[in-house]
Amino acid sequence: MRQFLLALTALAFVLSTLGTRVGGPTAFAADIVLVMCGAWTANQLIRGWDIFRIQVGVVLQAYFVGLLASALVLFAVGWLLFLPSEFENLGRSMLAAGTFTLNLELALLPRADELRFDGILDHLWVISLIGQCCAILAAVYWLLRKNILQLLTVLGILAILSLSVSTSSDPFVQLLPIGGLWAFLFGAIPFFVSNRYPVLRYALLLGIANLVTAVTWAVLAGDTLFARAFFGLAFAFLYLGSRAQNAPARDTHRRRSSFALALHMFLWAVPLVHLTTALDILSPTTPSYTSLMVPCLLLALISWSLWQKVQTRLSLNHIAPTLVIAVLLLGNGVIQLAGQNPQWRFPQSADAYLDAIEHRQEPSACDAMPSGPLAGLPVCQIGVAGAPTVLVWGDHQLTAMRAGYEEAARRAEVSALFVALPNCIPLDGLQTRLSDARSQTGRDCDQHAAQVMQALPHLPSLRHVALVADWMFYSGAQLGPMDKRAPIRIAPLDGSPINTDRQLDYISKAIDDTADTLSNHGLRLSVLRQVPVQAQFDAEIAARAATPGSFLYDAMPALQTTRARSISSQLHRDVDTLFRNRAATGTLSYVDTWPTFCSSQTCDVRGGLSTDYADPTRLTRSGALALAPVLEEDLKRAKTHSALRLGING
Repeated sequence: MRQFLLALTALAFVLSTLGTRVGGPTAFAADIVLVMCGAWTANQLIRGWDIFRIQVGVVLQAYFVGLLASALVLFAVGWLLFLPSEFENLGRSMLAAGTFTLNLELALLPRADELRFDGILDHLWVISLIGQCCAILAAVYWLLRKNILQLLTVLGILAILSLSVSTSSDPFVQLLPIGGLWAFLFGAIPFFVSNRYPVLRYALLLGIANLVTAVTWAVLAGDTLFARAFFGLAFAFLYLGSRAQNAPARDTHRRRSSFALALHMFLWAVPLVHLTTALDILSPTTPSYTSLMVPCLLLALISWSLWQKVQTRLSLNHIAPTLVIAVLLLGNGVIQLAGQNPQWRFPQSADAYLDAIEHRQEPSACDAMPSGPLAGLPVCQIGVAGAPTVLVWGDHQLTAMRAGYEEAARRAEVSALFVALPNCIPLDGLQTRLSDARSQTGRDCDQHAAQVMQALPHLPSLRHVALVADWMFYSGAQLGPMDKRAPIRIAPLDGSPINTDRQLDYISKAIDDTADTLSNHGLRLSVLRQVPVQAQFDAEIAARAATPGSFLYDAMPALQTTRARSISSQLHRDVDTLFRNRAATGTLSYVDTWPTFCSSQTCDVRGGLSTDYADPTRLTRSGALALAPVLEEDLKRAKTHSALRLGING
């Protein structure tokens, strides 16, 4: 039974790193780990303070030696592969792991958008939570150890309070001691009870009874916190019943060595998974676990052997060895090479790409309109104060161009409404269906477009509507391996079957319907020509190609920062034809963006020292600002357009 429980705990230990206890098997696994660690801690405390100190010293030595070894390897790999922001995250995570505060960082501190190697040590949140719970239990035991009834009462109250807090819908509560302490105490309380009352002989029966209750409740009501509480008590009593009465010194040493080896494999396994997946430069999503077995075992054995040297050469009843290792580890984290801005690892030509990805986060989202015809939609008012005369409507392309439109509206001295929703085409009469692999269905896009169109008669100050979109995206064009956009399908709202071969036909009909609607409302329409696609460019991949260890990436693609204008024109021909034909009849204005990024012969990614592109289709802030003069001329036309607006009733 004891061996089975230890094997189950080891499995749960690994599973608990795969999530942040948001529910399901990862939450259950984390609970098992906390229960077993709480039982172990209580067992050592009962044996005496000196024994507890020695055992904790051994555990800390094993942990810090393994973490120090992995830190050295990760910093070496990071020197070859990491971007500056990832270096900073590594140093910060190392510092948090060394001080057992990583769970607090994950739960309480804001985190930037994850890059490829970000979060490489996040699995150590469970170690931090165990350390904090152990400190709490040891402090309570030290204060109340002379009165066992008081001790059990206080521990019971803490466990119940923690269990009630765990019902919070906020998943980050489960990362904090206030949410995870109940499982730790459920493992400890049976040991303290057995130290006062003769329950040891009934521990196995109590464990089976709680296990049956937990399984029955889980079958009837699902995976609830109530069921997990009974599971926790069941494992605690089963572990108590399997405790050996006598433990020879040789067996104790063997268990220490086995535990240390398992801990070191835990320390190495998850970072290696991150590394191997991230080295797939185009799609870092599918790890190869088979290829990790040998390096993980080898590195774990090396760090484990190092710990064995520390254990045998230094007396275990002194905490000094652990403190020395901790100081070395924390010093390694405090240095934080990224704090010194190690961009000098890169050639000067890569600075533009580094800057692009460091600032590629989307602008802050617009606030939802509290009232009016656009109520509930994220809307920004840009330009001068006053009644809006321009509505700028678009998708993720428009979001990337926000800085350019803000500058253009300021220069043109017009007031404009800025409305954008990613992956949603800004046209009337279309339904959107996102990829089957995605959680959304596209219904939000349909509702968004319908509300914008219905709001037009209720915005009497409007004179002009500008549409901005990734038109190539909705036409179904395939841009190559660096195109990371999920597939999307569009179709008319009449319920006809979706035919992916007719995407352009659907767009053509929607353009006419939208233009007619706007014309009936006395509004002028302009469409921004999509910037030339750079199919063989991605700022992140370009930066990683400049790292000293770029050869380690799997299938690093050939990058291209300059493209012949004739090739780009051929790629955009079908979409351009749609809008140019309508511009020729005066239905709309087709605003040309290409002179900003193209000469007569080529279209370039970079404009001077900066890069204008973040990926094949999206602009950076500098690219958006470069478009400001073109956008300004388009917005100024709202001043010269006198709309004949009809009332709501005609």
